Amino acid sequence: MEEVYGVLQKYFGYSSFRPLQEEIITDILNGKDVFVLMPTGAGKSICYQVPALVFNKLTVVVSPLISLMKDQVDGMRQNGIACVYLNSSLSRKEQDKIYDQLLANKIRLLYVAPERLMQHGFVEFLQKIQISFFAIDEAHCISEWGHDFRREYKDLRFLKQFFPEIPIAALTATATERVREDIIYTLRLQNIKTFTASFNRPNLHYTVLPKKGVSEQILEYIKRHPGESGIIYCQSREKVDRITEKLNKNGIRALSYHAGLDDKTRQKHQDAFIKEDVDIIVATIAFGMGIDKPNVRFVIHADLPSNLERYYQETGRAGRDGLRSECVLFYNYADKSAIEFFIRKKSIVEQEIAKRLLKKMVEFSETKTCRRKLLLSYFSESFAEANCRSCDNCLYPSGTFDATITAQKILSCVFRVGQRFGSGYVADVLTGSSDIRIRKNNHQNLSTYGIVTDFSASQIRTFIQELIHLEYLIQTQDQYPVLQLTKKSLDILKKRQTIMLSLPKVIKEKKVKKDYGKNPELFEVLRILRKQLADEQNVPPYIIFSDVTLKEIASALPQSKEEFADIKGVGKQKLARYAEIFLSAVNEYRLEKKIV
Repeated sequence: MEEVYGVLQKYFGYSSFRPLQEEIITDILNGKDVFVLMPTGAGKSICYQVPALVFNKLTVVVSPLISLMKDQVDGMRQNGIACVYLNSSLSRKEQDKIYDQLLANKIRLLYVAPERLMQHGFVEFLQKIQISFFAIDEAHCISEWGHDFRREYKDLRFLKQFFPEIPIAALTATATERVREDIIYTLRLQNIKTFTASFNRPNLHYTVLPKKGVSEQILEYIKRHPGESGIIYCQSREKVDRITEKLNKNGIRALSYHAGLDDKTRQKHQDAFIKEDVDIIVATIAFGMGIDKPNVRFVIHADLPSNLERYYQETGRAGRDGLRSECVLFYNYADKSAIEFFIRKKSIVEQEIAKRLLKKMVEFSETKTCRRKLLLSYFSESFAEANCRSCDNCLYPSGTFDATITAQKILSCVFRVGQRFGSGYVADVLTGSSDIRIRKNNHQNLSTYGIVTDFSASQIRTFIQELIHLEYLIQTQDQYPVLQLTKKSLDILKKRQTIMLSLPKVIKEKKVKKDYGKNPELFEVLRILRKQLADEQNVPPYIIFSDVTLKEIASALPQSKEEFADIKGVGKQKLARYAEIFLSAVNEYRLEKKIV
């Protein structure tokens, strides 16, 4: 393994592997098929990049998006690795040059999309070249049971037919047991070794907040995190544009990203985000897979995702560098109904699957227990600790109170409005809202109008959701869901049963101190310097150095090239290219602060 560690240090600037990486690399070098399930930020790329550099042959990497290919290739070229991509963004002349380099064995890694890889002419071309192995990145795209199925990935089932002796490494960040089986079966992997890393991302903090004017809530959150990079997910294009406009009006650098924008505009907005020309991208689910930006400090969901797998992947785009990052979901029960409306347009089989997945997502959103524990259990992983210390339920546990009287008021109101209105309307009646609909229906004359004075309408809606969860109420599955009583409702209405509900949670939202090492002022200086260098080369700043590397430079204050070489993430190529520039900035800081 001496050569492997030499490659790791020389090209990537690391002296040790993360969990499972060494075992995966060893099996790939021994010519075995491998399946790797490793969450975002755990180091999947290293698993195929290191053996690709040890072999004196070509490694072919299948990647679904042009932006993702470019990002990976730019990063490896910074490390001095002979790496290229072939896709439609290149001219015929540029492609011909790459073909010549491949035939001359001058390239170690080739990135291609699945549709190009399986073209008959390209298969014939590759059969003339010595190939070490195929790496299938984002392998979950193969499975129709996955959350991001791509039909063109299905053709990869012919790989073993055309290249029977060449091993395959299938890698993904998220897959249920069924998706894993589907990937292995479709690719015809033989004598396979499966590696599953922990899905736990300890640096991510999970919070679910009741939605009440989500645009304003998001604005207030971002004001507490000035200058930080974040992604905001919304269900509709209209909401994306609305939130983007609100942020811009309040001096926050934000751009929209959705299918209503043309390809050129979407690419321009994505580039602006990864190059740190803007701080925030507001997007539909169309955004994300091509993003390898490690310093996304928060991911906000303005609407409920349709399943936990999608939620896990989208929140996984935060904190890829391992530094503390936040995942915030704004939730109300009406979001569930909106998703169900779209589910009803699917086939019967698809509806059943989608309903099961949505139920798990709602359970995560409404749980009073540890969210991390529930999320990990979805991926069949246990979490032994009683308190994760990094989700809202563990940090700010809800107490309970005798809610018998409050529940009676809610159930009585549902009955008196005729069991034909939703939770928002019932809450408005109970709290004495002057909403015109209430006047139109003469519900201001009901005995339950305005009888709740100790809780707000949003808190009443939260209690209603808990009563639904406890089966004291049901909510219809229509396009406009209404509340109805159940047999259990009578147990409360007739005073035969006491009910305990959760007290409204009080989350002490405060500005979190940024973790940028011992010398945060120097970190900011280095960050500006990194941005200047990146702009000169037209690459994202994190391609130069990650925040983690800058943090270590700012803390260690290296004074020589030898000391700079000891910083994690500084390989041989980057040492030669950037040491003097960054050392000069460090020395200026030392002089200014009179540090000996």
